[in-house]
Amino acid sequence: MNSDQFHIYGSGQKPIKLRAGRIALYLGAGIIEAWNKKNEAYYLFFYKHDFLTAAKAKKLRRHSFIESAFKQGLVFSAPHPFIDELLSANRQCRITQFDPLLKKLDKQYTPHEKAFILTFFESFISKKRLFNEIKSIFYVYRRNGQNFLGYKIVRILMDFAPDNSLVRQLASDWNFRQYADWYRDQSENVMAKDFIFAEKVLYFEKDKDNCFWQLLTLLHEQSRWMDRMALYGDRLIESPSDDRYDSLFKLLNRYFNNEQIMRYLESIYRQLPRYAPLKQDLLQKYIEMNNMEDVLNMYSDSDISLTIQDTESMAEMLEHLDPESRSFSPEQLHTLIEVVIDVNPKTAESLIHQYTAALLNTHEPSFIKELLTPFIESRAVHPVYLKIDALVKFNDDLDQMQLLGELYYEFRQFNQAIECFSWETELKPEDPKPIKWLSKTYQELGMKQESEAYRQLLVNLQKKA
Repeated sequence: MNSDQFHIYGSGQKPIKLRAGRIALYLGAGIIEAWNKKNEAYYLFFYKHDFLTAAKAKKLRRHSFIESAFKQGLVFSAPHPFIDELLSANRQCRITQFDPLLKKLDKQYTPHEKAFILTFFESFISKKRLFNEIKSIFYVYRRNGQNFLGYKIVRILMDFAPDNSLVRQLASDWNFRQYADWYRDQSENVMAKDFIFAEKVLYFEKDKDNCFWQLLTLLHEQSRWMDRMALYGDRLIESPSDDRYDSLFKLLNRYFNNEQIMRYLESIYRQLPRYAPLKQDLLQKYIEMNNMEDVLNMYSDSDISLTIQDTESMAEMLEHLDPESRSFSPEQLHTLIEVVIDVNPKTAESLIHQYTAALLNTHEPSFIKELLTPFIESRAVHPVYLKIDALVKFNDDLDQMQLLGELYYEFRQFNQAIECFSWETELKPEDPKPIKWLSKTYQELGMKQESEAYRQLLVNLQKKA
């Protein structure tokens, strides 16, 4: 699936077309916010990368899980490879009603996980109904004498409905005092046995190095590579270091293709534009993906250096580049000439000539002259500059129509060349030279009849002479 446009399915057969806006990763949940053509919001819920359900939003409740996810979680704007990965791994996303959702949760998750997942839906399902469902899980454990498992559910209820009288009563229940002490002290026993609580504690203390690494270990044990990647990226933005970046880059190479790596690095680069290793790798991805516009945007940066392989790859890109087919800005065109001179000195003059011919299809000679002026001292640019300068200088000079025509012909501007040669034949009707060039130019345009007519005219003129 592509996050720019994807479908989910409701109770009917007709798919709902959506456009992703952003994604939040938060305490095991992944929540994609998306919009339909009426600008109505939908939310797609995932847990540990697996799709749960989707819901149309009317209004998000304050202090709800989903509000916390987009305020306190790791949030990424679309398009983003995280969104693409979740959608492609869960190809048919359906809106599941509450009762079928409960059966799905019973089948796929532990009661503890089920209780936690239910708290995601406070803005879409009655809080009372959710509370009763979670409460029923607690009572099953209590009836079975499984007090610690029951208290784990109490901890979820303490976050979900802290002001509820039953929750306050259970939180202070003497039978749970020992467990309450364990949780208060964040004992190793609790952190090992209640991974939902452990993740919450570690996440909100992730600025501390020991908590950061413990959280990464927990995520690794649960095979949650996307969350690890997001966490590394978040820490890198806050405090760049080569160790963190290397760890992130290894994850990117393991799970993403080149395009996804490029897009992820771009998302980090927007927030960390001066970190040299990131810029270097992003430039290499642009080169590998043949993204010349992005290469040009980064090339002028003094922090960038090219490897021999980069140089060879860029040289090949330059050989096949058609400036006319790209929407280069003047700044990008300036950098393009700079790149050609630096990267491809042996063929630079030929390439500059080739690019100039292409640019003349869309730009005036005066624009190109201005573009080339800063490089006039370059051996590769100087000959081309002189020719463009002549096009500008002699543009309205009737005495230079033949020269202008030949220059336009050289730059493959055949219509302008014909116009100049035609003027020359009117000014010098006995001169065979412009007639010869007219035949030649029409031949280049594939207009054989016109070419032959001028060739015959040339023959007749030469006979008279």
